[in-house]
Amino acid sequence: MAIRKLQEVGGGSTGVTIPKDDLVLEDILDEDGTLDGEHHAHVNYEGDGKWTLQLLEMDSEQ
Repeated sequence: MAIRKLQEVGGGSTGVTIPKDDLVLEDILDEDGTLDGEHHAHVNYEGDGKWTLQLLEMDSEQ
């Protein structure tokens, strides 16, 4: 389990990073470790200090 610090990201939002090793497993990063394409995720607050993140398949024509 990776422990990550919450960070101010501007615009009144707070963010957390996702470990690159995990992003490689999902083919989100290219061989250079940079984002490969455009990706979207749904973040849902579950309550009691728990959030879920789900990668979404987006139609490029939307």
